[in-house]
Amino acid sequence: MTPATDTENQFLENMPGELKDVLQWYEDGPSRVLADESMAEFAGQFLGGMYEDGAVVPTNLSASAPELLALTLLQHRTSPLSVGAWLNLGFALRRVALYRANDSEEINKARLESAVQAFDRALQLDPDNDGKNIKAWTGMSLAYHMLAMYENELECCAQALESDRSDPKLWLLYGFALKSAGREEEALSSMNDAYDAYIRAGKPEKLREVFADVQSTTHPPCRRRMAR
Repeated sequence: MTPATDTENQFLENMPGELKDVLQWYEDGPSRVLADESMAEFAGQFLGGMYEDGAVVPTNLSASAPELLALTLLQHRTSPLSVGAWLNLGFALRRVALYRANDSEEINKARLESAVQAFDRALQLDPDNDGKNIKAWTGMSLAYHMLAMYENELECCAQALESDRSDPKLWLLYGFALKSAGREEEALSSMNDAYDAYIRAGKPEKLREVFADVQSTTHPPCRRRMAR
C-alpha cells in the first residue's frame, strides 16, 4: 500500500459529522461494533446519491453500506493511482456540498473546489480512457455549476460531448450548461441534437420522461422531429 501524502489526506478535512462517524467506525477495525441503523441508512442513501451522479461504486462486495462507503471514501489514499478512486472522491465531495447546503458558503466552496481537483486527478491519470473521462468531465461540470462558474461548466460539458456525441444525456447536460451560461438560443438548438441522439439510441427508458417534455414544446424544429 502506498502511503497517503498530506495532499491526499486534505481531501477529507471538511467532512460533516455523519461521514466522520462512518470513517471513525471503520478505522476502529476489529474492535468496532455493528453499525447502528441510522448509520447504515445514511451510508446507503449517500452511496445511492453517488451512484446516481455517476460514481463507480462496487456492487458485488459483501460489505455493509457503512463499510462500503468508508472504503470508497478512502480509496484515493489506499490506491492513489486508481482513476475510479478519484472519480468517487469527486462525486462524494460534490454530494456532501449538495447534502450540506446549509453549511457555510466558505466550507462548501472548499468542498466543491476539492471535488474539481479530484476529477482533474482522474483525468490526468488516464487521459485516453473516454468512458471514465466522460464521468470526470460531467462530475466536474456539476461542481462548477454549484460554484456558479457557468463557463467552466459549459467547457466541461463540451469536453464530455466531444468524447461521445451519440449520448443524449450528454447533449442534455450541454444544453443545460448553455442555458446556465445565458446562451438560450444555443440551448434550444442543442435540445434538437439531444432528441436526435435519443432516437438513434433507441429511446432509452431512463430518458423517456425527459423527452416527453420535449415533445410538448412549442419549439418548431422539435415538433417536426417528433412527427417522424
